[in-house]
Amino acid sequence: MIEGVVSTNKQGQSLGRKGLATRGRLMNATRQLLKTVSPIELTAVSIAKQAKTSSATFYMYFDDVKDIMFALSREAASDLAAIEKIFDEPWDPKSIDYDRALRLVEEFDAAWDRHREILRYRNLEADRGDARFEEAKVQSYLPLIKKIAAHILSAYPEDNAPKKSDAYAEAATLYAALEGVAEADPKVVNRGLGMKRMQQARARVIAHVLGRRGNGDGWYASGKARSSRRKTTPKPSDELVQASPQD
Repeated sequence: MIEGVVSTNKQGQSLGRKGLATRGRLMNATRQLLKTVSPIELTAVSIAKQAKTSSATFYMYFDDVKDIMFALSREAASDLAAIEKIFDEPWDPKSIDYDRALRLVEEFDAAWDRHREILRYRNLEADRGDARFEEAKVQSYLPLIKKIAAHILSAYPEDNAPKKSDAYAEAATLYAALEGVAEADPKVVNRGLGMKRMQQARARVIAHVLGRRGNGDGWYASGKARSSRRKTTPKPSDELVQASPQD
């Protein structure tokens, strides 16, 4: 899991093997601390102490705690991106592939389990308007949404295809369902319906959305027909005219 190629420190000096190792040690120390403290409790001093180095060394590689959390969020995003490979496998749109959908959900949840505090922090900063974290969030989820949307579009016959915007809307809805549950504290979920049940439910929804299409069910065709009928004002039949009370 590499969050991006970093070639220099904050002073513009090229990073050799030792510098990369020190930077990695600081990031690993942050991960360890996040198991017991929240991101808002982190300090450069506590991270440096955990990494067995000095705060001065910390500032050679990161501007502040937010900066190291951003680096960690990019690394977490690369872990999530690996899930996209599932959509590169043969996936028959004419069948309800529940097993593959369940694997997608389980791998997505597992990635969130590995990076929950980091990804939560990323989402929080993005929602607060931090442009850097907002861009990181978009770049993380957009490729998977594109994969899902492409799968939806390819599953329809040409004469019954949805608009591209409709496919993306469905894909975004599925992603929201994936992340909404994955982001929650597993302990809280398990006190309710249980994580396993929630995984199975999301898998069923995904399998049906991605597998209902190739059988000519007329989903979008019927929608277009209903829309067309709404735009047409029917003429009253002779029977209705004759039966209407006269003024």
